Order: sequence, then structure tokens, then C-alpha cells
Amino acid sequence: MSQATTAAPFTPEQQKELQGWTTYYPYPIMGLLEAMRSVQTWHRCIKPEDVVYLAELFKTSVSHVHQVATFFPMFTQRPAGKHRFGICHGLSCAIAGSNKISKCLEKTLGVREHETTADGAFSWEEMECIGACDFAPALLVDEHLKGKATEEAVAKLAKELK
Repeated sequence: MSQATTAAPFTPEQQKELQGWTTYYPYPIMGLLEAMRSVQTWHRCIKPEDVVYLAELFKTSVSHVHQVATFFPMFTQRPAGKHRFGICHGLSCAIAGSNKISKCLEKTLGVREHETTADGAFSWEEMECIGACDFAPALLVDEHLKGKATEEAVAKLAKELK
């Protein structure tokens, strides 16, 4: 097993999990996305030092890891809330009132889009089409589809997840 030599921004247990993604698939690079999902969960973002560590671990370039981290909306470069709300603003969801839900998220959570509450509990963002038009306006929380977004649903979820 190869070991990254860069100072690790992870615990030994986390390093072991990341190392495991290098051997899980037939080609090590195939595990990069799953490793990045773990890092996003642990750090609530992909930090520059994480990018460097992952590039070395997966034997790829820093620019490649950075490109992956900035391409997929599930990854953030600034700490996101422990719970991330996402409101789809694709055409069907926009017509169904996603703008109203965006305003509701801002008011309910007390932060603007891409900001995190002072306690680190919540952040929210508008998302491109998530393919859940039958639930328009579609709401995601922590990458789980919660269905049609209403002001009541947002308030209830924020209270339950606090």
C-alpha cells in the first residue's frame, strides 16, 4: 500500500479510510470521489491541504483534485453547515416557487446563500436541476431528497435537525 508523505490533515482512522478508497476499485483513481465525500463530511469542505494530500495519495495532480472539488456541487471550498439545505432552481422548480423557498431558507436559517450559521449547524444553496421535477420545488438536505419544499417543511426540518 502506498502512503502519502505530505503532513496529513486527518486522524489515523481517517487516513486508513482514505487509503482504503485507493484499493476499493480496479484503478486507484476511481476511489477519489468517495474519498472526497468522506473529507467533505469530516471537514465540511475540501481544504487546500486536503487537495494536496489526496493528490499525493491518489497519485494524480493537485489541479485534477481541485477540478473535481470545484466541479461537483456536493463539495465546497469553505466550511458548509453540518446540515446543508439545497433548493433546486431548475425551470420546473423556479416556476413552482423555488425563489420563495430561497427567501424562506435565508430567513429561517438566518444566513445568506453559501454562508454558515454561527453555530456551524446549517448552510444552504441554490442548485442546478436535480432531476426531481415531480417534487418541484425540490428540496435536498444533506444530499437526501426531502420532496416538495414548503415554508412549513423548511421550518420543521430546521427545528428537527437543530
